[in-house]
Amino acid sequence: MGLSVPASAGTIYNFTSFDGLGNNGGGTTVNGIDNNGDVVGFSSDNAATPTLFTNFIRYPNGTIAALAIGGGPLAMANGINDSGTVVGMDSNGTAFSLAGGTLTTLPNVNGDTASETAFGINDSGLVVGQYTDSVTGTTPGFLFSGSAFTNLNPVVNAAVTNAQSINDDGLVTGFYSTDGVHQHGFFYNLETNQFTLPADPNVANLVLTQFLGVNDNGLAVGYYQLPDGSQHGFLYNTTTRTYTYLDDPNAALSGVSITQITGVNDAGDISGFYVDAATGSQRGFFAAPAAGTAPEPGTFGLLLGGLVTVVAAGRSWRRGRKLGAV
Repeated sequence: MGLSVPASAGTIYNFTSFDGLGNNGGGTTVNGIDNNGDVVGFSSDNAATPTLFTNFIRYPNGTIAALAIGGGPLAMANGINDSGTVVGMDSNGTAFSLAGGTLTTLPNVNGDTASETAFGINDSGLVVGQYTDSVTGTTPGFLFSGSAFTNLNPVVNAAVTNAQSINDDGLVTGFYSTDGVHQHGFFYNLETNQFTLPADPNVANLVLTQFLGVNDNGLAVGYYQLPDGSQHGFLYNTTTRTYTYLDDPNAALSGVSITQITGVNDAGDISGFYVDAATGSQRGFFAAPAAGTAPEPGTFGLLLGGLVTVVAAGRSWRRGRKLGAV
């Protein structure tokens, strides 16, 4: 069923809810969207102690197809590009790409890599994600070009960095934490080798902010969390450096409410998941702007002029799991 919700004075989003394939007792998690409107994610058999994830692609016509990722029960599909290449993490804690039915394991970031997850891929095949370093005990982000890795740490004392999405201009977005609890968004510009740190949403008692997707127009998406565990989605315009808050219309209007916007494409279509107020089930959603109301494009070049900019950390030329929301 589709429902229309205003994201701002000029944008109306038409929401469609759906459930993933297989055993969906633990809910549906949607992680990414491409410019064709294809959405990737997985169903979970149990929310608290999952033993099986059923990965899928949902197509614009509403049909859903299963993704076979090496036969592992806890593999996760996290991102997709316009050619249909999917990236994620397999059951062994190894990052992968899946293209045309061929599964490829990414190399380790370095010799101390204990686990590694790919979260996003652009149309040039650049992959971003996170790895765990067994020596330092940290989980830095990474950018993989196919032949070399760039370590991504927006601040020198980051304990955890999640690089979540990369657009076709080489703009990366994600989030980081210095204390393992409070999280903040970041952008990384591959062309200038610079980090930019957007201000957190101006929300009372804010616990964390996660940036999860960015399109080629500079529109970013994610969510913020409050002390009671409520999570609320947002759009972030990199030109005006402003947030627009947007929850799925079926999420709770009071009490604990959950909406995460995890992906955005160049048409302004968004994807993610929410907890249904009526049933308590976690469901996926796809939402498209109503005709003539798409968000205005953002320009990252303008963003650099108005926010904190940090010189990027050094590269690692040899050979990382997502920080929990709560």
